[in-house]
Amino acid sequence: MPYSRRARIQTRSQKLLYCALLSASLCSFSSVIAAEKSTAVSVTMPERQTLRQTAKALGVIETEDSPSIAAEISGRIVKITVDEGAKVTRGDVMVELDNRQQQLELASSEAQLRRFQVLADNQERKYGRLQALARSQSVSNETLQDAAAQLRTYETEVDIATQQLALSRLQLTRTKILSPLDAQVSARHRSVGDYVNPGTTLLDLVAIDRLRARLYLPERHAALVKQGQPVELFSPASQQRIQGTVIGTNPTVAGASRVVAVLVGFSNSAGWMPGASVDATIVLDERSNVLVVPKLSIASRHGAQVVFVEEGGVAEERQIDTGWQEGQWVQVLSGLDEEDRVIVDGTYQISDKSTVTVVAEQAP
Repeated sequence: MPYSRRARIQTRSQKLLYCALLSASLCSFSSVIAAEKSTAVSVTMPERQTLRQTAKALGVIETEDSPSIAAEISGRIVKITVDEGAKVTRGDVMVELDNRQQQLELASSEAQLRRFQVLADNQERKYGRLQALARSQSVSNETLQDAAAQLRTYETEVDIATQQLALSRLQLTRTKILSPLDAQVSARHRSVGDYVNPGTTLLDLVAIDRLRARLYLPERHAALVKQGQPVELFSPASQQRIQGTVIGTNPTVAGASRVVAVLVGFSNSAGWMPGASVDATIVLDERSNVLVVPKLSIASRHGAQVVFVEEGGVAEERQIDTGWQEGQWVQVLSGLDEEDRVIVDGTYQISDKSTVTVVAEQAP
């Protein structure tokens, strides 16, 4: 065979081999591209949960009882038995006033009562004798009536002296200022030697075992707050959460801030103190056995809320109607069934009919 013909045949064979190799490479590349277009996703299934409609609020801890203890009589302080921070129980003596004047008044009242009792007893015996004489007409009716009038006068004096004695005893007890409840002393305003008058504040008390939270809630939630609703409280002062309940709502809305004060009662198991700040979550309503999906699985497409359901390696777009949201969970009102495999991760990379590869299944 001539050399030129053999060369042409060899060149043609090389071209055919090159085309075959090029075709195989393109097919392989297309397969790689197709594989790369399949998006890795994780899926989960809708589940049934109980969702709560809640409202957040800030507030402050306050005591239900915080009396200011004042003097009821005039006098000089001779003894103070407590200071700031001291714990007192009901009936403990906290302050004593000079009681010498009250002791003298008490002694005078006792003597006055004894005097009128003696006069009344003597007059009663005298009146009895005159009554006996009057039956024999030995004395006139006028004398008998005068004796009866004098007896009534002495009896009235006895009553007045009895009341005066009770008042003197009461004034003596007022020289000792007692604690009206179990509490702690939050402030001491006077010192030994001070002269005080009725109404002078001596001490402030707080009952730390009877606390409540005063929360400030936006007025839009006011109509939803009801007595007895559960509340979760958290105070930075103790880093502990406490459960409480709504015990009342202020009937007015604050002018500038447009908030409503809500009172929450709780047991002070964490040792919280009055004046501490508190964060609260009020449970306004609760729905049981509702169908929910993770918030992360919901996307916005064309002004609607959608999720993607994986079926046979393909993402199917489903438009849904949603309801309440609590944390990472969103209620689904329509558009999904409990058996649907909802795509959670990767929704921002896919659209309807996208090819997907499930790499993880999240337990519901």
